[in-house]
Amino acid sequence: TLLYTIKFEIGTMSGRGCCKKRRPEPGRCSRPARRPAPAPANLPGYSYDPVKKRYFKVETSSFTVPPSPKKPVIQPREVEKPEYVKCPGSLQSLLRSRQVGAISSHLFEKRALQASSYSLKKQVVTAPCHRGTVTHLQINETQDTLLTSAKSGHGAALWKYSISKCNKFYIHLKRDDNVHYSPVSEITDINFLPQVVRPGCVALVSLLGGAGHQGRVSLLDLDQGTFLSTYYVPQSNVWSCCWNHQDHHSLCIGATREGYVQDIVSNTRKVLNTGKSDVLSIRSLESSPLVFTGSRNKLLMCHDLRAKEPAFQLEHQSSVGDIKLMKSENTLICSAFNGQVVQWDVRTQRHVVAYRGHVNDYAPVRMKLDESESLLFIPGKDLQTRIWAVDTGNLLNILPPPAEDSIISNHNIPACEVGLSWAGFYPGFAVAATGLLHWYSL
Repeated sequence: TLLYTIKFEIGTMSGRGCCKKRRPEPGRCSRPARRPAPAPANLPGYSYDPVKKRYFKVETSSFTVPPSPKKPVIQPREVEKPEYVKCPGSLQSLLRSRQVGAISSHLFEKRALQASSYSLKKQVVTAPCHRGTVTHLQINETQDTLLTSAKSGHGAALWKYSISKCNKFYIHLKRDDNVHYSPVSEITDINFLPQVVRPGCVALVSLLGGAGHQGRVSLLDLDQGTFLSTYYVPQSNVWSCCWNHQDHHSLCIGATREGYVQDIVSNTRKVLNTGKSDVLSIRSLESSPLVFTGSRNKLLMCHDLRAKEPAFQLEHQSSVGDIKLMKSENTLICSAFNGQVVQWDVRTQRHVVAYRGHVNDYAPVRMKLDESESLLFIPGKDLQTRIWAVDTGNLLNILPPPAEDSIISNHNIPACEVGLSWAGFYPGFAVAATGLLHWYSL
């Protein structure tokens, strides 16, 4: 009994306050293993930060969080393609688009070169009244009246035609009964008066003179068939004329050794100093009182009507036969007797474009521009008419001589005219050398 009591007390003390810890048996763990933390739930409108272990509310804004610098994401930039106007293949549509500014000059030239096999529709209009060589073709602003002049051994004649619609591609010319005939002189220049100056069909016509007759410039009313007024230049030939667009009551005359500005109201005359050289071409500006003259001494001169001496002069390789002013009045085109055709910038007094290939060596040739100032037409001594792009000077097309017979010779340079709304509808180009008028639908 005593032995059992001692064993019991020893077991009780070991169970209550023993300082030694029991070692876990092999194969068993003292504590249960921790379970992995659950993945954060995706809450709409909130973003979970694994560092701070909390949710943050996402505020909607236009700012986007940039990507992590460790793995940058580069997205290719979308390049906006320019929208080009689809240009039809016909030259008519190209000229219309160029006139309203729908296409650039470079695109126009590219399309014109593609369409330069033009397949121009040709119409031959017989004019039996022309006995000799056609020297001028001039169309009015409304493009419903055509003036033609012809010269022969018996003198010069001026004919008026009314332009009307014939069918889809062609026009009809009806000759007026009023015929103006000069037995002793040659018509050197024809210009229509602007509608703002005098409504109706009024033309400014210059006659060369010679053989004891004075050169003169006449205002001709084509509707009535009468001369309104005539201005003579004594002991001189008249080579060119134009209306002074600055004041609308004077005209410019290019004569032998001098140029003149004739006031039709006060009947006074201002002399332009051209170095005692014949003025073969004369043109005036609308925005400023400046007059340009092309002389036989190879000079293009700019005259300020408020001064006595020329403002500046530009030299050519040969006599300046014709001047064509652009609408901006900052540039002009000049043609010389040796075939040189250049475009000048009046502000810098330098030529900017050269038109190569023109054939001429003895006579002034009238150049023609369409209303959009995209095409330049010039007939040459070889009886061929060439078409250039105005902005670049590239040769686009060469039209054959207007007559296939032996009536015309190399001494008869054809005359031409171009318009975008003949009879109010058709863009076309006319060229004539004898009694046959060739009209091409553009």
